Parts: sequence; structure tokens; C-alpha cells
Amino acid sequence: MKVACAFLLVCFLAAILASKTFNGTKSLERKGRIFSLFSIVQFPNAACSSTSGTYSNGTCYTAGECSSKGGSSQGNCAAGFGVCCIFSVSATASSVSENCTYIVNPSYPSNYAPTSTPTTVSYTINKCSNDICRIRLDYDTFVLDGPVTTIVANIASSGQCSTDRLTMTTTDRTSVPATAPAASAATAPATYGQYPYICGTNTGYHSYLDLSCTATDSATLSFVIGGATNNQWKIKVTQYSCNDPGVASQQGCFQYHEGITGTIQSYNFAGGNQLVGQNYKNCIRQEEGYCCIQYNVISYDMGGGLADTVADCVTAGGIGGANRCSGAALCSMDFIIIPGAGQTPSGNPGSQETYERFCGLNLNALGFPNTNQPIISCECPFELSHITGIEALSGIAANSADPPVGFSLSYSQIAGGC
Repeated sequence: MKVACAFLLVCFLAAILASKTFNGTKSLERKGRIFSLFSIVQFPNAACSSTSGTYSNGTCYTAGECSSKGGSSQGNCAAGFGVCCIFSVSATASSVSENCTYIVNPSYPSNYAPTSTPTTVSYTINKCSNDICRIRLDYDTFVLDGPVTTIVANIASSGQCSTDRLTMTTTDRTSVPATAPAASAATAPATYGQYPYICGTNTGYHSYLDLSCTATDSATLSFVIGGATNNQWKIKVTQYSCNDPGVASQQGCFQYHEGITGTIQSYNFAGGNQLVGQNYKNCIRQEEGYCCIQYNVISYDMGGGLADTVADCVTAGGIGGANRCSGAALCSMDFIIIPGAGQTPSGNPGSQETYERFCGLNLNALGFPNTNQPIISCECPFELSHITGIEALSGIAANSADPPVGFSLSYSQIAGGC
């Protein structure tokens, strides 16, 4: 009986629906419009968090789009209407064309041991859309052989990435660092690249590359591998539109930091040896309501600053007997630049001297005495540049027991009325 009643109820409802559909259709036909019974769900292809234990981020696509693009579905997004699609490449000569793609070494997560050395593993990054202007490389894992150690016996090549290295180029920025030995400098002089090269341990670091407005502009990452150990990398590639509000301020910044506080380190600081061929800017986004920035030393050792024949900044009380390790005349090889540096927001009280270049074993707005002190700059935009020798690091002979490791600085922005 209950089944019969249920059946009659279903039939009754179906009849009503059919009648409404018929009348509705007639009405719609009179008005010349027909409305679909189904709605198409659309969502942006934004970054998403994956369920993968290896790759933390992906791009939100439909399941069909993810499969057709060669990605791997790892979790849901867009309220369950999409999947978090993971893209990764590892083989040499691979191309990247999707945003938030991971570049990993062959045989990842194991170490890459090439059958012969030296060998080159390269990747091409194509724009995922025509309006891309910036590429961010996040080194989730980056372990290569370190540079030539900084000892007296290696004075001509200390700091060079002679075994392993990563070089970066773009379509309109094609030069890479060339660290020619002094003996051949006359015929093949050493030169800086438009981007520095890096080696050693750089896990947790990042880099930015600039692209032109040309739709076909691309970037190339080339790993030169000279050994069978310490060859691991996992790099997340994120592409930014020219219309992104932060892209214009990031141009020319090899590193770009955000937040009221943070930490800036030289490449391979974790590896314990500064690299040659560095010539780039760290940029810090000025947060709203903050007019100045203060740098504090966590660790700092930039070496002697001039040629190795000149005494280092500790044993001689300054370079060449001078009472400081600052200024363009004395810090001409391995140094950092902080525009507008001073002890206070208004400069150095009681002193007529101000400096922007700093080298040596301590960071001090006056260059000396040999104690670390906070440095404040109110010059915008907030920038800190790092420059090292093209062929070798300086200040070795006088300080070989304490090789220059580079710098690790914390920063904090200072609020005020700009």
C-alpha cells in the first residue's frame, strides 16, 4: 500500500512538472528566450595547496584539464569543483609552460649521479600567458658542490663555483659569469653575468628573473654538474603578470623580500663560503606607514675588501691602516651597499662622514671600531646590494683561518610619518 501511494505521488509530481514545463516553454517561446536547466561552474586557475607529500602547491583546474595538460591530480580546490593539479619536470631539455611547476633533478628525490662529468642539465621556462613579466624561483631544495675553498693555496680561484653551478639567462639577458683565471685574463677577461651564478647550499632561498613584454620571451636554467655527489634540486617556478601590482617594484631585484621583519643572507651562507661573481640587489618592499629600515647582524664576514696584499680589517685596525672598513675607495672588491646608511635615521651624529659600502669582518655605520652595530636607512626603495670579486675573493692571506662566509642580516622596518 505504501509503495502504491509513493508511486501515485511521484506520478502526480511528474505531471505537475510536465505541465509547468510545457506552459513555461510556450511562454519562453513567446518571449524568444530559453533558459538552461544547468549552470556552468567557473573558477580561476589560481594556486592551490596539494595533498602531495612532495609538492606542496599546484594550480586549480578541472580534472579533465589537469589530465590533458599532463598534470597530476593531488587534492581538490574550488569547493570541490576542481582538482589541485601538480606539474613537474626533471629530464634535461624539458620545457615549463604551466604556472607553479616544479623543476627537480633527474632521479629526484635521490641524488643525481651523471654517467659522465662534466654534464649540463638545462630547462626552458616559457610564459604561461603573454602578459608574464617576472619569474620567481623558490629553492625548496638546492644542494650542489660548494665553491673553491678560501685558503691561501687557492688564492687565484677562491669562491669560484668550479665544480657545480647554476646559471640563469633570459631571451634578452644572455650573459653569464665568466671567472677566467688571472693568467688568461688578457685574452679572456672575467666578467659578471646579467644574473649571478650560484652553487653550494641554498635551500630556502629564492631568485627573481625579469622577462620582457615579448610573448615569446623565455628563461633558461642550466646546471653544470662536475661531480657525482651533492646534486639535488627542487625549484618551484611561479610566473607573475605584468599587471601584478608588485611587479614594477620588483624589476631588477634578484631577491625580493616582503614583510615588516625578515632575514637576508648571501648565497651559500649555509655552506660557509662566499661566492665570486655576485652582483645583484636584495629589495625589501616598503610596507604602508613605514619610512625607514634597520639592519642587524646575525653573522657577517665579507673579507678584506681590497686585494689580498692589503691587511684585513681586524689586524690592521682597518684596511691598509685606515680606521675603517667602509667607503668606495677601500671596499672595492667584496662588499655590500646600503644606500643612506647611518647610525640613526638622520645619519651619523657628530660625524661628517657617511658611507654606503661596507666590507670587513664587522658591520658598522662608521666602518670601525670592530663591533657590529645596527644600520638604519631611510632611503626608499629599501635595497641592499651584494658585490664580490669576478675571479676570486679578497682578504685571504691575512685571514685564511677565518674565510669570508658572507652575511646574514635581520631587518625590521621602522614606522613613522613619511
